[in-house]
Amino acid sequence: MEGVLKAGAGTSMITPPLGSSLAGYFHDRRSVDIHDELTAKAVVMESSGTRLALVVCDLICAPREYLDQVKALIHECCGIPPENVMISCTHTHTGPATTGLLGTLQVEEYWDFAVPRIADSVQLALRRLSDAELGFGSGSEPHCVFNRRYLMKDGTVQMNPGRLNPDIVEPVGPTDPELCVLCLRQVGTKQIIAVFANYALHYVGGGDNLSVSADYFGEFGRIIQRMLGQDFVAIMANGCSGDVNNINVYEKSLPQKPYEQMMKVATMIAAEAVKTISPMSFTHECTLAVANDFIKAKVRHPSAEQLARDRKMLAEGDFENERERVYAQERLLVAEEPKEISVQVQAMRIGDLALVAWPGEIFCQLGLDLKARSPAATTLVVELANDYIGYVPTEAAFQQGGYETWLARSAKVAPRTGEAMVESAVNLLKGLFEGRQ
Repeated sequence: MEGVLKAGAGTSMITPPLGSSLAGYFHDRRSVDIHDELTAKAVVMESSGTRLALVVCDLICAPREYLDQVKALIHECCGIPPENVMISCTHTHTGPATTGLLGTLQVEEYWDFAVPRIADSVQLALRRLSDAELGFGSGSEPHCVFNRRYLMKDGTVQMNPGRLNPDIVEPVGPTDPELCVLCLRQVGTKQIIAVFANYALHYVGGGDNLSVSADYFGEFGRIIQRMLGQDFVAIMANGCSGDVNNINVYEKSLPQKPYEQMMKVATMIAAEAVKTISPMSFTHECTLAVANDFIKAKVRHPSAEQLARDRKMLAEGDFENERERVYAQERLLVAEEPKEISVQVQAMRIGDLALVAWPGEIFCQLGLDLKARSPAATTLVVELANDYIGYVPTEAAFQQGGYETWLARSAKVAPRTGEAMVESAVNLLKGLFEGRQ
């Protein structure tokens, strides 16, 4: 039911101590500096008795067991039901190792610190709740996104095959240049409370890889505030970018200063967000609704023969390179996983805007498929939300092969998982926008 909207926003620092293991590479890296602080940023909205929270953390990923702890704290402190809370990660590769993957050990003690700090962001947002009006829209920035999977002349599909590689035939997947923007501002004063943006692009990087950084997600927030001349909570949530990055393989790499490319990307996206906000119409009345589904996804397991080879190779130290060793170890760990896992699909209605949250690194085509079938005019699709289930490729990508399909804890779900997530989300949105589920 449509009612008068209230909204608030809050920020909490979640930067780990120096010396913490950083996630995202095939070897352990320990932080030696802090380029910029990591944050948990939250928006709380309330209308007609329904209250929901959107939280985005500058982390590579977050397993459900820890996010459930955060949601329980939020429920205790703020009264917001866990099912009405979305917590996603930006996928920065210069943040703490929040789970053990691909040769990097989890920073176990980090979650003892982070769980209450993430909940704090929601508590702060709730304290700042005030009469608000909402606007939303979408722009386009196609110059920052490139599908990173390429068909090669030998018929294989390779990820990031190198700039100007003469064996590249063509990319095998799409990009999504849409920049979706939700803007909340105080009634009467026009003071912006929060901007929640959504763009399908992997991290950019470009620093020394040993300094903690929120990557372009954090820089976007600082730049858009300067562009709009106001202080507010500026949030960038990651869209479906499991196979999308910022590397244009058709151009020669030029020398750059540290973080130069990250700043360039953040500036381009922030400029497009400002253009999108400028013509927005705002409303003080808003329908808020949330629906969740939990679907079953099969887990791929290595064969007994493969496991025997892996154990023998690891015992004898007979591997060609570190990556081969890491994948052998990963297959042994995946073998201990259950046969299937529960996957949360979350959908929200915020006025006439739809938001869908999926766990994992979702292939771009799946996000495009959902947007095409959504009953809402504008649909934000947030990945790495509420859990981490690894890469979620399309069925076609599994047939093509390539890095994102190699069996590991970061790529364990079976084919058709992504397509099932799309079906679930479409049904949830139809229930929220068309009155049926």
